[in-house]
Amino acid sequence: IKRLTWNGTLLQGYDGEEWFATRKYPQRQVNLRGGGKQLQIIREDNGEIVGNIDAGRALKECHPGAIYLHSAITWLVEKCDMENKEIIISNFRGNFHTRPTSEKETEILEIFERKVFEGFAVSHGRLLVREKVTGYQKRSNRTNKLIANFPLDLPEQRFETVGIWLEVPKITQDEMEDAQLHFMGALHALEHTMIGMFPLLVLCDRNDIGGISCPIHFQTIGAVVFIYDGHPGGIGLCSEAHSKIEELLKQTEETIDSCDCENGCPSCVHSPKCGSGNRPIDKDACLVLVKLLRAPACNRYKHNSFKKLELGKMKEADNKSQESEITGSSVKNLPANYGVFDLETKFSAEEVGGWQNSYKMGISVAVVYDSLKDDFVIYLENEIDKLVEHLFQLDLVVGFNNRRFDNSVLSAYTKRNLNDLVNLDLLEIIHERLGYRLSLDRLAQITLGCKKSADGLQALKWYKQGKIEKISSYCKKDVAITRDLMLYGLKHGYFLFRNKAGKVVRLPIDIENAIGREIKKAR
Repeated sequence: IKRLTWNGTLLQGYDGEEWFATRKYPQRQVNLRGGGKQLQIIREDNGEIVGNIDAGRALKECHPGAIYLHSAITWLVEKCDMENKEIIISNFRGNFHTRPTSEKETEILEIFERKVFEGFAVSHGRLLVREKVTGYQKRSNRTNKLIANFPLDLPEQRFETVGIWLEVPKITQDEMEDAQLHFMGALHALEHTMIGMFPLLVLCDRNDIGGISCPIHFQTIGAVVFIYDGHPGGIGLCSEAHSKIEELLKQTEETIDSCDCENGCPSCVHSPKCGSGNRPIDKDACLVLVKLLRAPACNRYKHNSFKKLELGKMKEADNKSQESEITGSSVKNLPANYGVFDLETKFSAEEVGGWQNSYKMGISVAVVYDSLKDDFVIYLENEIDKLVEHLFQLDLVVGFNNRRFDNSVLSAYTKRNLNDLVNLDLLEIIHERLGYRLSLDRLAQITLGCKKSADGLQALKWYKQGKIEKISSYCKKDVAITRDLMLYGLKHGYFLFRNKAGKVVRLPIDIENAIGREIKKAR
């Protein structure tokens, strides 16, 4: 709950006893095509968007050079741009397909439940999975023979999920190797077949499941087969399968034993999505392994073949987040010489042809709160040069939408690069946390218990009426609210606002670190 609150997925009530969804209808944010970031698949020739794919699958199925099947049409992937969330494809006519190759590692983070049988041990818990696509193969459509291998340099993917892992006793491994059976081929085939049997026992597709087979793992004694939900956080598939492990192994044995193939095929031990190209695989050795697991000649557990693992956390995840306590923070990063800045315009967005032309809106009044003077400085349009000079003398410029709007308006009056200022934009921080914006007035009413004295439209009317003093007073009030809001966030670690359901909720905010990042960036 703390992590979800810090990430802005949940909002804590003012009393700290209740939590609410950030969105009024959070289910609308769930994409049925997959979890996580979505990438658009775009035709290179005409820019048409033909579909979407989640980031977890994109590096496997839409890496550069991949042949991608969409709506029964094959496409060649020209570019996979994860940063801009775009995959560029072109028409493809060829007689080959591609298959990614990858390397995977897994780490046990927490054990929820553990069962020990005579021939094996099985655990259910939280896992950290790391996977890196290292290349891809071109294979003939007609014969499936390998045409060529191509290396890829793609980023590693990592996610936490829930899975089960089956530990094979060391005595079983020794027995198989003494009989000159290919133990690693058997272990790999066992992983594939168990994953293939999942849909018989749990409502899922085999693509929802991932797996890794390890002859040696640093957290267990001997060999282990990991099977996990292929979606970050887990979706309950392995949790259900854990209670049906004996039936799963029974179905696995029957499937291998009844298959008429000689060395293994997609109906038994081969996987269409194996990252190592279904190598090594040994069907006969796998059948022996399953029989030893299900009906060992003796109680293998008594031979101390399994590591004694304690239920609970194996270790803290290495991506520990800073949300452990949402409390107030110090103000060590707030410079002594900071300022809070706001301006009012002469023209509306409609009058200048849209918000994209904000640089044409002109300045009627600008106000800076100077921390060293502990006072407000008001600038009129004919004093903008002094305003710019004042801003560049500050060690930090704080505003509310100042980076995107105020600086754009001000840029028409100066040749200096306003991006060189050390800017802290409170609205930008809020948007990053929530995924949507909140007005200054909405925050001020609940967090500070005060209201804005007017609004932008009223300020435009005052300008046309020549009431510059009223604009100055209004702008000064906005600057004071922005300053007090920042100081409140620094002290308490959150803002307050009323959500659409009418509940007062907390928005966790780390202004201290945001200031530190902006100062570091400027250096």
